[in-house]
Amino acid sequence: MKRTILKLTLGMMLLAVLLPGCQARRDAERKARIAEYMDRAAQYKNDGLEDSAFAMFGQALLENPRVVDAHIGIGDIYKERGDYDKASVRFELAAAIEPTNFNAHYNLGVCKQLLGDLAFAIKAYKRAINLEPNSAEANRDLASAYLQESKPGLALSYAKRATELDGESFGAWANLGFIYSRTERYSEAIEAFRSASELAGSEDDLSPVLIGLADAHIRMGNYSRATNTLNTLIGSKPSSTAHERLGVCLFKQRKYEDALREFKKAVELDGQDTAALNGLGVAYMTLYIEGGRDNTFQRDQALKAWSKSLDLKPNQSSIVSLVTRYSDI
Repeated sequence: MKRTILKLTLGMMLLAVLLPGCQARRDAERKARIAEYMDRAAQYKNDGLEDSAFAMFGQALLENPRVVDAHIGIGDIYKERGDYDKASVRFELAAAIEPTNFNAHYNLGVCKQLLGDLAFAIKAYKRAINLEPNSAEANRDLASAYLQESKPGLALSYAKRATELDGESFGAWANLGFIYSRTERYSEAIEAFRSASELAGSEDDLSPVLIGLADAHIRMGNYSRATNTLNTLIGSKPSSTAHERLGVCLFKQRKYEDALREFKKAVELDGQDTAALNGLGVAYMTLYIEGGRDNTFQRDQALKAWSKSLDLKPNQSSIVSLVTRYSDI
């Protein structure tokens, strides 16, 4: 009996020694499998094989659902595909598992901004900046989110910081230019837009910057510079906005017929451009009044343009006021 008890005791002691070793070996094997899945996922992603990368990230999560980089990897794939809702879920999971992960918070901010949830995006960007204050991208995108939320005053310090951190960033300088314009600091906006224009990688990048630059010149009364900028842009990449801005520039110089021509071109390019329709109405009505109110066609065309603009965008109190004032003259 004593011998049997002794054998059982020794067996239990041996089991107690072996079990932790077995568990450690299993844990090591699991970590090795996860590392292999993650390496293969990274390779597949680099090779453009997104589906295969997705599968490998999924395998890693089957081994351990708390692998942060796997959630981020899947989130990146969803983001690249334009599925920002699903990407947000993955980045939010990663941030919950590892609250100090910059990439999780930053990418969550990007996705929420693209989804239009600016309040959430701003909070995510701020968390990212708290983790990495010297991230030019996070500072730039926080500034752009504030600008979208019509809070350019809050955006300015982050926009300036982004250009300080990365002076070669087209997006940072363009952002800063638009923010300076929205805060009516037009001379500084011009300098920022000039810096952005030197860094633009394509005409698609350059077009809004040149429009911003021209608009800042218009605000400062630099009409010849604005005209030159807009004519250059129209020569390479015509748009309703470029013609509309040129129309405004010409109108302010009292060149009403020329302004009318540009507003017409803008409306031809985009019949739903309310700024161009409003400009068209103002130009027609000005010519009508300046001409002694004899050409009723001009008056009718002005009212027609304003009415269409209000159909597209009803809450324009200034245009409602113009229609009310001039309907019976």
